[in-house]
Amino acid sequence: MSEWPEQGSVDGMLIRGGTSRGLYALPGELPPAGERRDRLLVELFGTPDPLQIDGIGGGNSHTSKVMLVDDTDRPGLDVEYTFGQVAVENATVDWTGNCGNLTSGVGVFAILAGLVDAAGSTAELRLYNTNTDTVVEQTVPLVDGAPAVQGDYAIDGVPGTGARIDSAFQDPWGAVTGDLLPSGNLVDEVTVQGATYEVSLVDVANLNVFVRARDLGLDGTELPAAMDDPDLLERIELLRGAACELLGLVDNRRDARDERAAIPQIALVSEPQSYETTTADAVDAADIDVTSRIVTTQSPHHSYAMTGAMCLAAATQLPGTIPSEVVRTGDLTDVIIGHPKGRITVGVETATGEDGPTVEAVRVGRTARLLFDGDVFYRRHVVEG
Repeated sequence: MSEWPEQGSVDGMLIRGGTSRGLYALPGELPPAGERRDRLLVELFGTPDPLQIDGIGGGNSHTSKVMLVDDTDRPGLDVEYTFGQVAVENATVDWTGNCGNLTSGVGVFAILAGLVDAAGSTAELRLYNTNTDTVVEQTVPLVDGAPAVQGDYAIDGVPGTGARIDSAFQDPWGAVTGDLLPSGNLVDEVTVQGATYEVSLVDVANLNVFVRARDLGLDGTELPAAMDDPDLLERIELLRGAACELLGLVDNRRDARDERAAIPQIALVSEPQSYETTTADAVDAADIDVTSRIVTTQSPHHSYAMTGAMCLAAATQLPGTIPSEVVRTGDLTDVIIGHPKGRITVGVETATGEDGPTVEAVRVGRTARLLFDGDVFYRRHVVEG
């Protein structure tokens, strides 16, 4: 940590994990959990400002994230990590969920920070997410004891290719609420601005709200720019808030923007469709199983939130949910989701128990890369008063 008269700093790493980017640090680099820690992170990322010009954020939900990674004394586990979603335009940090994309960088950070020993061609790690009480089994390719960067694995939403990092989220259901279907129903009704909508509330990897795109007057293939309409986004946010209200997560749906800024996520789903992506590539309906657009922290996602993709893939395999209505027919162990920048594949393992269906695991492949290692500065008077 560097010390300047008017500025302090946090030693950390900026890592691109999947289609997200975030600050990774040891917990001891920040104050204990609480208001001061949140003030520090808001300052580091340059929030509140739509451009986050005075911080390390990128003006989007997927580039305004933090991962606190540490060793652990939990039996059979290598490291534990805590995820925080730093808002862009509101001075808040949401600690209630996990980030599937940035999870792909946890093993990378753990190796580079010396939290785990790495040798051979791969590191087999068991991670524990404190936000959702979830164990993640992760395989990180190595070159000379360091995380590999080069490889031939491509993910839509990230230019080029990299070394594939596989993550399997074990027993991911009930991550936020403790229940696979937190309302107890496959479909619920909520009323927003005088109109009633059907939604499915599913909790796998993160809590998600699923609504039919057509019920919002959309065809489901809209790109982020077309969805960046204040009236539409306000209606979607009120729908998300109404779901929060239904589950008792907030007293008033309009408080969800501040009290539950990131979780639940809300996604619009439709049947497999052909469309042109934001990169002018073509997605063919025959090559995907479901079409979806996800909104995170009140903004259309440029591709797709990883935990949202895991939840959607699982929801398609739960008969009676809205996603199960629009997914390509048949039992799928790999679900291919069409998003604004292309496709993402999620493996799903489900089972039927005495109390109904359960989700035993979801599997994803991502890439990750270290971008910066060093001090990130903050103004003392803003954080310390």
